[in-house]
Amino acid sequence: MRVMTKEKSDIDALELPEYCFHNKFVLVEELALERNFLRLHQGRCTVIGRLQQHHSGYLILENINLSHLPRKYALPEGTVNLRIFKFAVWDVELKIGHYCEVVGEVVLWNPNNSRDNWLRLTPRGALESSQNFDKINNKEIFEQLHKKYFLAINCFKIDYIECPAELIERHLKIRHLALNNAKR
Repeated sequence: MRVMTKEKSDIDALELPEYCFHNKFVLVEELALERNFLRLHQGRCTVIGRLQQHHSGYLILENINLSHLPRKYALPEGTVNLRIFKFAVWDVELKIGHYCEVVGEVVLWNPNNSRDNWLRLTPRGALESSQNFDKINNKEIFEQLHKKYFLAINCFKIDYIECPAELIERHLKIRHLALNNAKR
């Protein structure tokens, strides 16, 4: 059991999310647009999108058009993306421009320092390893982390799919049903 003392920083008072060992379905938009590392999914996930190559040469997974969502909630296809680290998947042919389901782990990457990317850093790990917790408030911690790191997926598996919007719709319906059952 952890005992709180006055010497502990603000971050110690925060409840850090636990690592998720099952593949939770998340949208590209949910990961790419979240500004608070505490609300990010921590751990394994499955994400559906269109595989593309960034102009800098690395792989990205773009959001896709979700026509079943109300127009005011749906982003145009390719508006946001996540970097894909393909370290665990060497035997899969990369089909740029194709829709796929990526199974992997949510990690952070530093576009300005490639040495930072050799060891996979989770959002929780970034919060825990920040050296300035006692000198700044939580909002400033999040701002500093977002300036240094971007979200990425460390890929374990890629499956190419034909009907990505329909599959996303099914995942969202399952999530909705699970949330309704949890409330009962």
